[in-house]
Amino acid sequence: MRIVIGVDQSTEAEEACWFVADRSWPAGTSATLAGVSTPRAARAAVAAVDAAHFNERSADIEAVLDQRAEIFRRTGRLNVQTELLVGTAGDALCRLAADTHADLIVVGSRRRGPLSSAILGSTSAQLVDHAPCPVLVVRQPLATRMLVATDGTPSSRSIPTILAAWRPAFHHLPVEVVSVAQRYAFITPWAASEPEDAPAVEDLAFHRQIAERVADQLIELGWHSAAVARAGEPGREIVAAGEEWGADLIVTGSRGIGTLHRLLTGSVAHDVLLHTRSSVLVVRGQVPASSGRVAVAGV
Repeated sequence: MRIVIGVDQSTEAEEACWFVADRSWPAGTSATLAGVSTPRAARAAVAAVDAAHFNERSADIEAVLDQRAEIFRRTGRLNVQTELLVGTAGDALCRLAADTHADLIVVGSRRRGPLSSAILGSTSAQLVDHAPCPVLVVRQPLATRMLVATDGTPSSRSIPTILAAWRPAFHHLPVEVVSVAQRYAFITPWAASEPEDAPAVEDLAFHRQIAERVADQLIELGWHSAAVARAGEPGREIVAAGEEWGADLIVTGSRGIGTLHRLLTGSVAHDVLLHTRSSVLVVRGQVPASSGRVAVAGV
C-alpha cells in the first residue's frame, strides 16, 4: 500500500501524520510525505515571483518534512520518504497521487467555517472533487467508531472492498451503516426550502435494504456492523447519525460532482465534510490493489 502525505507547518497536518503513523497498515505499506511550495504568483495572481521568498519557503517546508518524517521513523510501521512539490496544494497532491498510483490521500483540516469554505474552497474540498483515489480528512486524533454512509452508487458500494484491502487499519472499529431516503427541497446558493412531504414507506424500506446489504458485507469481512435507514436531507442526516452513533470517522462515497453543479445543488460528501466534527473518508477513484498504496496531506 502506498500513502502520499501532504505536509505543512500546521498542527492539523501534524495530527494527520500521527493518525496515519499510529495505525496498523498492510505489510509493505509506504508513505510519501509531500510538502507543497506555492510561488507568490500562484497565490496572489501577480506577474513577478519573489524568488528569494520562494526559496526561503521551500527551505522551511523541507525542514518540516524532515520533522514529520521522524514521527514515522519513531513508530517504525511504515517505509517513509519525503518530496517537495511546487504549485497549489490540491493540484500538486492530485498529480503526485496519480503519478505514484496512491490508494489514499490523507489531509488535515484547517476547519474553516462552512461559508468560508463554500466561497473560497479548500484543499480538502478540491481533493474530494478531483483526487484519483480515496481522500481521508483527519479531524480527530483517534478513530474508535465508524459510520459508513451508502446510497447504492458505485463509489459507496466499493467501501467494504476498500476497507478490507486496508485492514487492519480500521478492522477493529464497530460500524454502523446508514442509508438516507431523501426528501427533495428547492435549493438555491442562498437557501434551501424545507420539504413538506415525507418519503414513501417503500423508499425508506429500500434504503434499509441498501444499508443492510453493506452491513452484511462488512460482517462477512469480520466487522461488527449494524444497519439503519433515515429520511431527510442526506448530508444533514449522515452528520446527525454520526453524532448519535458517536462516530469519530465517517465514510462516504463521492459521485464526482463538478464545482458549479455542487455550488448550485450541493454534494453530500461536501455537506458532510463541512458540517461534521468527525474525520471523513471519501471514497472515489481507484479501488486499491491488495498490495496497497496511500497519500497524506495537511491542509
